[in-house]
Amino acid sequence: MELLVKNFDAMMRKMETAKAGDSFIVSGEEYYQSTGLLNALKVRGAALGLDSVRLMPDDLSEISMSALFSEGSLFSAGKLVMIGDVDKLTKSQKTELEKIVAGGFDHILYCRTSGRKLSNAFQTKLEAAGTGFTCWEPFINQMWKWVKTLTAEEQITLTRDGSQAAEVIASGKLERLADIITRISLFHGRGSKIDASGVYAAIQGVEETTAFQFCAEVLSGKKASAMRSLSLLLSSGEEPIRLLALLFSQWKQVAGARDFLQKGMQSTVIAKKLGIPQFRWSTIEGYVRKCSNHSTPFMLESFASADFGLKTGADPLASIASIVLALTSEVK
Repeated sequence: MELLVKNFDAMMRKMETAKAGDSFIVSGEEYYQSTGLLNALKVRGAALGLDSVRLMPDDLSEISMSALFSEGSLFSAGKLVMIGDVDKLTKSQKTELEKIVAGGFDHILYCRTSGRKLSNAFQTKLEAAGTGFTCWEPFINQMWKWVKTLTAEEQITLTRDGSQAAEVIASGKLERLADIITRISLFHGRGSKIDASGVYAAIQGVEETTAFQFCAEVLSGKKASAMRSLSLLLSSGEEPIRLLALLFSQWKQVAGARDFLQKGMQSTVIAKKLGIPQFRWSTIEGYVRKCSNHSTPFMLESFASADFGLKTGADPLASIASIVLALTSEVK
């Protein structure tokens, strides 16, 4: 029977208790979770005495999957077969794999797509014979749960404002959050309790933090500082498209807050609707007052134009500077 798991912890438990005959297909463009799941499955495979077999589509041009799954082993209890980029198998290879999972086997199979979940018959058949899971970036208002998990693994404790600071810097990216928590642990040492100032001290000079400061300067209306930061970031190798995306995500919160404030909504309600931590609300509210009140359609078009320019070879400094100028100049 088809089994789709939506909760990461539930999927992790399945990996940790996997047994012969189980098959898993993992999709999605967030790789921190899938790496964790695979590592847990490899530990489980080792505990069961399974041989690990890692394959990519190119390897299967010289290997018979049917033989791989039908052959036993004189020296192990079975195999843990891991197939990457499973969606890139040839048509005949996909058909062969579909027959294998439908017929059952005495090994454990882990398949990972090359990215997003496939909406096709192939993935449906793999899920119907085993367990499927899609790795999404967590919702912003759920990032605190990952902070709790990651800090426990690193054996550190973040205060509430420390956790919120780490979430803000991560900007909704789980992999980035994991890197931030690791850096904090290395900086302060295991067993430490760290507040927001300690978080910023630990990641001072990290590329994402500098980029976040640039966004703060733009949204605070500090045109000269923002332009200097932009120049420094680009000259130091910051990826222009990522920088523009970060600025867009920050501006979108401010624009949303402005719209709700103009409708007379309470700040606590707005913060909840936008997924903004309460400690950060005063900052966002300040940005609403300072950031140029261009219309949302105008700014959306400006961001889209800058994004198109970056992707078609336009000068990065000029493209992003156009957004900086729009957000820090008075509306006439």
